[in-house]
Amino acid sequence: MTRVSPRLCTGAVLAAASAVLLTGCGAVPDLNPGVAVSVGDDTVTTRHVADLAADYCKAAAPQLQGQALSRHYLNGRVAGSLAVRSAADQMLADHDVEVDASYAAAVKQAEAQLKDMTGAQRDAIVEVQGSSVYVAAAEIAVGKAVLGSSASDDEVKAAGQKEFLAWLDDHDVRIDPRYGVAIEKGEAVLKDTSLSHAVSGTAKQADATTPDSTYAATLPPTQRCG
Repeated sequence: MTRVSPRLCTGAVLAAASAVLLTGCGAVPDLNPGVAVSVGDDTVTTRHVADLAADYCKAAAPQLQGQALSRHYLNGRVAGSLAVRSAADQMLADHDVEVDASYAAAVKQAEAQLKDMTGAQRDAIVEVQGSSVYVAAAEIAVGKAVLGSSASDDEVKAAGQKEFLAWLDDHDVRIDPRYGVAIEKGEAVLKDTSLSHAVSGTAKQADATTPDSTYAATLPPTQRCG
């Protein structure tokens, strides 16, 4: 079993962390026990998602400014980020290219801003917040490989995005429905993917796709961030 390794963080550190938004391919059941995400031949364990979300929560705490956030959203963001990052990794491998240098530059800039965090917290920000930057850099690298050096930046970007969407369409991408996230148009997005229907008001708040800080504040410490 493999898992995605930590990579990047953007300069806008945890911007709008309380409004966790995600993107991605499909959320599909029938995963093996203990598996949170399955992308092609790569898998991510539920333990890795939980551990990364815990570090991400600690890193996000100052940005939340006393607002509470349900762990449901953090777990979903982590799972979705790992899914698209893994897909981008495998697309790069299929084209036998390395991620564009713009990613390393973004990581360097972000890590300078995160120097006061612990290593685990910094890695969590890099791995989760930086997933969209990693995907964009992967698309650039693949776009260049497909079109050659004479193509414009816009043409390279468009070609890379097309290749990424095609890769997602051609490969099995599964995210455990418990995380409430799906991959759509190449991005991880919060979505009601549960197999059951919430009945009580509390249950509906727990499954809502828009974070509710008032509700989150009533949750036990182990189920919230902040």
